[in-house]
Amino acid sequence: CEAVEALGGRIILMASRALAAAARGPADYARVYGRILSQVREPVVLHWLGDMFDPALAGYWGGAEFETTMATVLDIIAAHSDKVAGIKISLLDKDKEILMRRRLPAGVRMFTGDDFNYAELIEGDEHGHSDALLGIFNPIAPAVN
Repeated sequence: CEAVEALGGRIILMASRALAAAARGPADYARVYGRILSQVREPVVLHWLGDMFDPALAGYWGGAEFETTMATVLDIIAAHSDKVAGIKISLLDKDKEILMRRRLPAGVRMFTGDDFNYAELIEGDEHGHSDALLGIFNPIAPAVN
């Protein structure tokens, strides 16, 4: 993170296979993310990549059930909300994304890359919306500008 920030880059903290393999529970995630977040200069984007994309990430955040894992990551974000710009969850479940989006601390954004519900999630509802962050836009961005 220090090297990326030194070059003026923005940090996106991707889910870690090594942490998923080594962590014994939610407290390990809180400790590791707390240490990293306490050292960054600028707010980061967290990325919760589901096991449907990478089976090695099953149980990320220290639990098997969504409600448990969501509570863990929300606690981490709340404890470091000044260092978290937002979170992108890649779980391909719009209801989970909306539920979590509504529980984020003020000022912390939800980013979506949900291929199946993209338009609906960025349109949002009376309680808020998800910001667009779909990887396919990266290579076409220069043509759009």
